[in-house]
Amino acid sequence: MRTLVIFSNPDPTSLTASVARTWAQAASEADGDEASVIDLSEAGFNPAYTLEDRRHYNDPSAPMPQDVVPYQEALDKADVIVFISPIYWYTMTAMMKGFFDRVICRGFAYHPEDSTPYRLAGKTARFVALTGAAEEWYAEGGVGEALELQIVRNTFNKYCGVDDVEIEYVDHTGEDDPALRASQLDETRRRALAALASARG
Repeated sequence: MRTLVIFSNPDPTSLTASVARTWAQAASEADGDEASVIDLSEAGFNPAYTLEDRRHYNDPSAPMPQDVVPYQEALDKADVIVFISPIYWYTMTAMMKGFFDRVICRGFAYHPEDSTPYRLAGKTARFVALTGAAEEWYAEGGVGEALELQIVRNTFNKYCGVDDVEIEYVDHTGEDDPALRASQLDETRRRALAALASARG
């Protein structure tokens, strides 16, 4: 089984990067299979929606922008896909949003005009949200429900045909507490192993 971890944070020493590494390590140890990590900042991914993207959206027979093709190939090969992003202004980072806009696009991830199989259908997906506030605050304020509606129900369930998908929180990220960080990474590992077990059925 192949796991692909995609994360968005320009700081390689960030908790976001540590969560990504923890996910990849858990996948490698659990399955002995391939675990790949894409650091969108290090990879130089361009999140800006281009005219070429627009032309492909309007006409799926038009060429796919060549800079997104390697990312789509990586998604194709993966059985488990993990997106890891801080939450800024109640949504994913601009870099991660650009990845969804440009890579998980019409003509690849969904085909509303015909019955072409969805390329992500049948895969397991997790969106790991790093938040300064507590997860409970997001639930009480309605932000958690908005993320669930946007990411889980509409993007993955409805458009991409992905059923095994969840949002997982790593909260209180603004607290400079080594013990808390260690606990968060332990919990990340536990959740990763649970998701991998779900993917194996």
